[in-house]
Amino acid sequence: MSAEKLKILVVEDSKFFSEAIRHKLGEIDALESIYAATYQEAEAIIAQQGHDFFVALLDLCLPDAREGEIVRLMHKHDIPSIIFSSKFDRENLDRYYDMGVIDCVAKNSPASLDYFISLVKRLLLNRMINVLVVEDSITARKMLCAQLLRQQINVMEAGDGKEAMTLLDGALPVHMVLTDYHMPNMDGFELTRKLRAKYSKDQLPIIGMTSNEDAEYAVLFLKLGANDFIHKPFSYEELLCRVSQNLDIYCLIEDLKKTVYRDELTGLNNRRYLLEYGTRLFDQAEKPPEDLTVALIDIDHFKNINDSYGHHMGDDILRKVSENLQQHIVGKDILARIGGEEFCVILHDKAVEKTMDILDKLRLAVAEGSISICEEDISVTVSIGVCTHQKDDFETMLKAADIALYEAKNQGRNCLKLAETETF
Repeated sequence: MSAEKLKILVVEDSKFFSEAIRHKLGEIDALESIYAATYQEAEAIIAQQGHDFFVALLDLCLPDAREGEIVRLMHKHDIPSIIFSSKFDRENLDRYYDMGVIDCVAKNSPASLDYFISLVKRLLLNRMINVLVVEDSITARKMLCAQLLRQQINVMEAGDGKEAMTLLDGALPVHMVLTDYHMPNMDGFELTRKLRAKYSKDQLPIIGMTSNEDAEYAVLFLKLGANDFIHKPFSYEELLCRVSQNLDIYCLIEDLKKTVYRDELTGLNNRRYLLEYGTRLFDQAEKPPEDLTVALIDIDHFKNINDSYGHHMGDDILRKVSENLQQHIVGKDILARIGGEEFCVILHDKAVEKTMDILDKLRLAVAEGSISICEEDISVTVSIGVCTHQKDDFETMLKAADIALYEAKNQGRNCLKLAETETF
């Protein structure tokens, strides 16, 4: 069993449901499932293994604890819990949620098990999700953050729209914004308007909130570009459902983008992504971006490798070179495979000398490495054409880099050629 797997504790006395759960959880590679059929067994497992469980799935009615005592046991040990039971009433549900239970799922149909599995997968994904809560009331903000943390979401906080904009420009990515309407400095409407000028609805989901009973506020939030709206005060369950639903849509779109914008062989960005990204750099800026470098990289004599060793070995070369190149790309710089054995790098905010130093180190790293094929070490080199001159559009910079690459090939390969300058 992989040491990196997260542990999930399943406390269920029904053999039928236990086996069904075991089968479903077995399809999730990130989890190691541990099972107990009684309160006493669960208590012994915690005593032996500790309380470092990702989540616990609990039946309320166990042979030796029929009144939900298992929930109190998990609460005592700070183990996040999901209740999966046929024994529910509203009063007890509220009590369980007050104890920090993540969700309560009725055990009444095959769809219930599917919902539970989707919830576990959502919780796993939530560990990589950052949600920004924008709320001027400290009490309301802390309560909302606590409810999101219960869902294993990483939470960021802002007291108004102005502070939120600063956080959104920071180093940490934000995957969703929950914003109140009434705030000082910048209210929720203005924040939503500004965010939609920078991010589309599929790039950054926004959920608006207000305690104002006028239905017009919900309409205005949605017309300004919010993905959803929730009226305060809201229950924990409603928040859970709305946040989960919007994150599910966001993640689905991100998966589709990977299909559209990723190169299947190397996992790098593909040509479509590069062209759209490069075009946006110029179209969305008030003036052409400064200190921008576009470099085209081509593996030397790649056709000979394919002819000598076969295309499957050529694919292995492409993967290994891609990994080598990727190690030298940091921050917001971009690397893409744009066809065959050709790659493109976009470097931001770097002087020409710094750019050429980075690209030459990249060239040397490829040349000094070797790739083993059929028990033979193969040396691979690359030629690089570079454009650092300010142009009016991305396509023009790309063409200039392509001309420089052609010159680098003609001058012996395994070198850099700066457009309209001497070879480095």
